[in-house]
Amino acid sequence: MEYIKYNLMKNIIIILLLSSFTASAGGFDSLSDREERWELSFQTRYIDSINIDFKGGAEADLNDTLAWAIGLGYNFTENWAFNFDMGWSEAGYSGTRIDDNGTPATVSGDLYTSTANFSGIYNFTNKRFTPFAGASIGWTFIDSNIPSGEPPQTICWWDPWWGYVCSNYLPTKTSTEFNYGVVLGMRFDINEKLFFRGSAGKQWIDFKNVSGTPDLTVFRFDIGVMF
Repeated sequence: MEYIKYNLMKNIIIILLLSSFTASAGGFDSLSDREERWELSFQTRYIDSINIDFKGGAEADLNDTLAWAIGLGYNFTENWAFNFDMGWSEAGYSGTRIDDNGTPATVSGDLYTSTANFSGIYNFTNKRFTPFAGASIGWTFIDSNIPSGEPPQTICWWDPWWGYVCSNYLPTKTSTEFNYGVVLGMRFDINEKLFFRGSAGKQWIDFKNVSGTPDLTVFRFDIGVMF
């Protein structure tokens, strides 16, 4: 994963440098055309590893991972924008849990998450190439893949090809937590429709029964279109 992190960050830096050069060559102070326009973006995110300590002695080490997201935003002015993002990730983890007898037990598996976030963005200039800052709030749905202890359940649905289909599944421990974050980055509007964004930020997840509030370090690269 360190190799993936290195290449992702290298690509972000290269793209931002090329964007800067292009902006300089084409007029660094050229004005943007964002105001009163919508934008749709595809986002790649690198989420760094983190250790989470739970009250009662349990702990979990989450591996770093890549995540994906899509976003829809609206530029009220050249400077102010509002975004809604939905993202998905899968991260391996290992750790210990405390069983009913108070005995530590080793656990490992894959953690699935999905997020929905609302964010406000401020572009510091009205130029095509501009630094920006933002803040977000939202919710994170977490599936631990650890059996919840409930009996297996059956779900059925209608498939247009196979007809009525049923499948069994084992319920797992899940939760939905409040999150909030901040971000700093650079944006470059390539032309009237296409733009790039690269950023780094922190996201805090308000887990229950943990020591403190875990914070994730997140690097992002977005490519999008305005319409």
